[in-house]
Amino acid sequence: MGYLVSQENGRQGFLKVLDLASVVSHGVDAMLEATSAYVAERDLLVMCGTRKLSRVVTAISYGQFKLSNFMLSDINYIIFELASHDVRVALSQAGTITNALKLEYLRNLAVGLRQLHSNEVAHQDLKPSNFLLFPDDVNGGRVGKVADLGRAYRKGAPASHDQLVTPGDRTYAPPEQLYRYIFPEESVRRFAADLYQLGSMATFMFTGTTMNSLLADELSEHHHWDAFGDSFLEVLPYLEDAYSRIITTLQSDLATDTDPRLGAVVEFLCQPDPRRRGHPAAVKGRGSRFSLERVVSEIDLMAHKAYVRARAAA
Repeated sequence: MGYLVSQENGRQGFLKVLDLASVVSHGVDAMLEATSAYVAERDLLVMCGTRKLSRVVTAISYGQFKLSNFMLSDINYIIFELASHDVRVALSQAGTITNALKLEYLRNLAVGLRQLHSNEVAHQDLKPSNFLLFPDDVNGGRVGKVADLGRAYRKGAPASHDQLVTPGDRTYAPPEQLYRYIFPEESVRRFAADLYQLGSMATFMFTGTTMNSLLADELSEHHHWDAFGDSFLEVLPYLEDAYSRIITTLQSDLATDTDPRLGAVVEFLCQPDPRRRGHPAAVKGRGSRFSLERVVSEIDLMAHKAYVRARAAA
């Protein structure tokens, strides 16, 4: 539950409250779970603010107030910075948003995710409504930030949703979650899933559709995640076959409209097998194969080249 609020200094924000009244009828366990989720998100937001994660939406403040004449009168809240809108609104303004600007927004998204991963946090619920745009007071225009850490995984800070096969919105979940398969390696379960959703967001920003929608259209009916009765590992060859056809078309379309490298970035981010996701150089390196350092660098270079081309054409 959220509300627009104004602070005494005039700064506006978005207020999110812990709504125990909506779960009290479900018993103590439901209230405990809701409280635990609130505390986990609050503490994570505090950490993000303390470490100055510039491309992650953080809390302006948090606390508790009382409402008289209510059974549950102590209301816990978090106030977030107020966004102009989410990325869907920007993308709908087709006459004003250029490929260079889309790449800049994609870079913001990748940087925000890299900042979380660098602090051993996986978002787990990347989707268009969770990528918000804010006024850029320094350079003008808009800057994008990753929002809504309510389903995030944080190493060393267990949360109730950590036990879910699909912690976030199923519509945007990676294939392994759609087929309800749990990899034993924590990094594959958490961080590889974020890479898939980043690649799917890139696909959405440049084509208007998500990778899951493309897969659903390309898969045969009996191999679709809502119909397939066997395990993820058994359906994986069919997924990979469908994915290869999607990527061939997607790379051709993106090379024509944007930058040839963008299709390659989407390809290694959205691999159906999460164990194969990641930048090729990271896969061969000694660090995490799911590192986003080189991904950010590639998107940054594409954005720079797009701006140079736009200025030359002006």
